[in-house]
Amino acid sequence: MHRIQCAEIWGGIRNQEQDVCSAGIEASLYSSACDGGKGGDIYCLSVCESDMLTRIAIADVVGYGGAVTDVSQFVFDALKSHMNDASGASVLTEMNHITEGHGLKAMTTAAIIAFYRSDHNLYFAYADHHPALVKRQQDRNWFEAELEEPGDSGMTPHANLPLAVMSETVFTQQHVPLTAGDLVFLYTDGVIEAPDGQRDIFGLDRLTAVLDAEGSAPMKQLRTSVLDELNSHTGGDLSHDDVTLLAVGIRQQGRGIKHQDGDGRPWIPSPSSRSLRHSSSSV
Repeated sequence: MHRIQCAEIWGGIRNQEQDVCSAGIEASLYSSACDGGKGGDIYCLSVCESDMLTRIAIADVVGYGGAVTDVSQFVFDALKSHMNDASGASVLTEMNHITEGHGLKAMTTAAIIAFYRSDHNLYFAYADHHPALVKRQQDRNWFEAELEEPGDSGMTPHANLPLAVMSETVFTQQHVPLTAGDLVFLYTDGVIEAPDGQRDIFGLDRLTAVLDAEGSAPMKQLRTSVLDELNSHTGGDLSHDDVTLLAVGIRQQGRGIKHQDGDGRPWIPSPSSRSLRHSSSSV
């Protein structure tokens, strides 16, 4: 298992099966490119300088080849410049400003999540990407960590659009409290849009059914079970699209976590987010 160190960014665009961890999370990744591994979905994990904030980004670029390489560099640069900031919306805003100048070949959907050990919150922001799936230990089923719809709170209608579509897009962020043993699952289009021989797609219902059946299984088991069902559905052919999935578990945190920066002041993120309230769905 690769341990992501303080101030490290780990990730790429090539085929990958890897277990990774930080002080806050452990995760199991699978990513495959439909063009044979030359460049697929983008996946990146970073840890802040204080080892308190772990951020995960996955992105699905419309283009291939050079477009993916370019956008992957934009993702890396944005994560680096916002490494110590819990605002995923800031990361997406910076990425959007850069990609917008490259036209629609750089159009990208993205999900940015971050777990902050000090307040035990999972922060999430999306650029028209599938919401992260979340399961708390006490719940039987997974739920989607969705953002508020623009019409629900008077937000601009140009909110949370894909990257490179509109320079004035506003990205929003919310958060949900998580504790040790809670789970998060991220995925790209290639998972739920995988077709069988009759062109019937795998779909979100099949994905959540697999995850629900696994309960609170270890991250690698979650990854393997979803991948096995996906291969069974497609007959083992995943050449339809790039496929990326990532199972994430919240690790047991030390008591009394409190970080102070060099001048003795507590390090505080600036997420500018709304809290997502979720009631238990266990029965």
